[in-house]
Amino acid sequence: MPGPLGQALQAVSRAISARTTLPILNNILVSATDQGLVLTATNLEIGIRKLVPAEISEEGSTTVPARLLTDFVSTLPDQELSLDLDASTQTLGLRCARFDTHIKCIEAEEFPPSPRPDEGDRLEVPLEEMLRAVEQTQMAASTDEARPVLTGVLFQIQGANLTLAATDGHRLAVRKLTASRADDIEASLIVPARALGELGRALKGEGSQLEIIISKARNQVFFRAGSAEVNSRLIDGNYPNYSQVVPTKSSTVVSASTTDMIQTVRAVSLFAKDSANVIRIKTGNGGLVLSATTNEVGDSQAELDAGLEGTDIQIAFNARYVLDALNVLEADKVELLFNGPLSPGLIRPPGEEDYVYVIMPVRVAM
Repeated sequence: MPGPLGQALQAVSRAISARTTLPILNNILVSATDQGLVLTATNLEIGIRKLVPAEISEEGSTTVPARLLTDFVSTLPDQELSLDLDASTQTLGLRCARFDTHIKCIEAEEFPPSPRPDEGDRLEVPLEEMLRAVEQTQMAASTDEARPVLTGVLFQIQGANLTLAATDGHRLAVRKLTASRADDIEASLIVPARALGELGRALKGEGSQLEIIISKARNQVFFRAGSAEVNSRLIDGNYPNYSQVVPTKSSTVVSASTTDMIQTVRAVSLFAKDSANVIRIKTGNGGLVLSATTNEVGDSQAELDAGLEGTDIQIAFNARYVLDALNVLEADKVELLFNGPLSPGLIRPPGEEDYVYVIMPVRVAM
């Protein structure tokens, strides 16, 4: 028992904020229901709920300190665990193998009620596709709270067409998906990137389909798969028109092995860490030359086999932004499209329209 319970506790406790001023939000709501043991945690922005199969002899609920319960259960042997609540003292008894433990709890009534999706708009997408789309876009969202809208990922929904877009002003990631089932919806939502980051942990392995429900008031979104749910407040505001940043023409197209490109950028960029992480890319002699220099550290240069169409180019980028894109491509080859050294570059799987990653160049002396 501690195995599935331990995993569920770790997943839901990710919703708990270390900076909360409300003691109850440091607790997990544990509810014994006819379906099994339901675990819920929230920081009032994001909520995570998981169901753990269990034999229930009496229904009831309480809230348990999240860190203590999660850490304790993770140390228990993989044997049957029994939980019983003394409602009069709000003490939870845990018995497993040689352990007999009692944890002081806070009454369930103190826990904030979970938002419910009411009669909101719904669409359904393959779960694995959505988790991949989140991975491919979320890293481009900003971490700067000064512009809240950019800390989210834009969800544009038009019927069965769903587009995810994220930008921090230096790069832009756009991924298109097709819903397997959808209401007739037209909506633009800004979902906090942090909430999306929890989908993989909370929903992985929970069936093949993900249901997305948008509350009627358009202020909450619910992601449901199997018996698990992640809900989040939406970010209020207007997302910038990102489509005008996506290059529509290119004078240089380079294609290379994704694995070779990742390995080369990773190695060469070690020499860029102390100089704004700038890596230079140059075409010529039927391939690519990647280089980085830091006066106090040294320099590195590497040649890479690549296909080349169009004019030669010398351009510079932030190496981390390049690696972020390469690491989520899931294609053997990568295509780099350029339109001069001062225009944004575009990274994508060859010939694909479903995923594009736009990156602004760095102005440096070549």
